[in-house]
Amino acid sequence: MRLTVIGSGPAAPELDTPASGNLVSSDGTAVLLDCGYGVVGRLRSTIDPRALDGVVIGHLHADHFLDLAALRYMHPWNGGGDRRPAVWLPPGGRSRLVGLAEMMSERPSFFEEAFDLAEYESDGPFEIGDLKITPSPMQHYVPAWAMTVADRSGARLVYGGDTGPTDRLLAAARRADLLIVEATLRSVGEDEVTRGHCTLDEAIAIASAAEVDRTLITHYPSVRRADVQAAALAAGTRFSVAVPGTQIDVVPASDRPATADAMVPGQGTGGVALGHREAALAV
Repeated sequence: MRLTVIGSGPAAPELDTPASGNLVSSDGTAVLLDCGYGVVGRLRSTIDPRALDGVVIGHLHADHFLDLAALRYMHPWNGGGDRRPAVWLPPGGRSRLVGLAEMMSERPSFFEEAFDLAEYESDGPFEIGDLKITPSPMQHYVPAWAMTVADRSGARLVYGGDTGPTDRLLAAARRADLLIVEATLRSVGEDEVTRGHCTLDEAIAIASAAEVDRTLITHYPSVRRADVQAAALAAGTRFSVAVPGTQIDVVPASDRPATADAMVPGQGTGGVALGHREAALAV
């Protein structure tokens, strides 16, 4: 299983990256996790977007799903004559696409004619090609889900999507082969009282507590990239920073050679101490 970062930006548009979009491919299956604005255009430098087997949307904020409109325009106008990607949406997502189509002055069936639309349920696994995907509810301003993607070899990737620090993410990410975790906030003070995003320190702490093999930090403003990269470097070799074009081969633990820098629970955070919130997560 291979991950290719298509977009790593937050909600505010960035010059050098689209919004959220991650391509997961395995044995001829290609699935896009989230499809924020700008993703489909950048995806064309990696694969033909019409070759996607599926798209999975973690929540219905524009920076995570709005480029479904761009993807739809790449398919025949009447929706016939080519392969139909599976598009998995949060509960209520089909009616939201009808509303988007009407807002675009298209017929209500516009998306249904080209995509095989379905709505997932929390903790209800589904399959696209040889990939098994399980949505887990997270903590955000609107209903939002993380996605666990597993291939037939047993490799397991967890894409956290947008979420505040929560034991739900810790549980989903436990001993994952790769965790993609957001670090939107510079400080907790930027967030709402009910948390909906993570700081960089919180992202690193969650990954460390979950004993993740590799962690990719994403969904951050580009102006902070140097600081995010410095913190990832300080946290250890198992941490890296998402930029468009980043590729990571995801393999199960049984297939990886032993290394001297294996992550030790509670360590590898580059001097970032677990605060009271992160300590609770680590229980």
